[in-house]
Amino acid sequence: MLSEAKRYDVKGKKEIGALRKYYFCDTGLRNARLNFAFPDEGQMMENIVYNELCYNGYSVNVGTLDSIEKNKDGRSVRKTNKIDFYAVKGIKQYYIQVTADMSDAATKKREIRPFFMVKDQIRKIIVLNKPVKESLDENEFIVIGFADFLLRFIK
Repeated sequence: MLSEAKRYDVKGKKEIGALRKYYFCDTGLRNARLNFAFPDEGQMMENIVYNELCYNGYSVNVGTLDSIEKNKDGRSVRKTNKIDFYAVKGIKQYYIQVTADMSDAATKKREIRPFFMVKDQIRKIIVLNKPVKESLDENEFIVIGFADFLLRFIK
């Protein structure tokens, strides 16, 4: 019923044994278990992308990377940044962020921020719940619509 995604330290290039994330193999069972009370579009999209990546033979982890930043008081604090997925299939490697919408500036900043912190050549993909054709944004990130990603890109 559930599938386990291990955390992957993007900077250290290794799986982290603790802090796993779980996805429902069947999102209908998730909805039934929650009595259809929490219709979170972004979470459902993330679950579907995870399932489809696995079905298409990708090894899928949840990416994390820590940073040290100053808080509003000027103190250094450790912050954990999340990349929805680090997917690998043969020589294909992708960092993937899944979001329902990025028209809000704060949402866009939150979604792409981890990509700027990664200093490697792995392709970075933003999956939107909009009918957009695959394109490169101003940062060289692939932006693609949800349906196009599932039906064509990951095959």
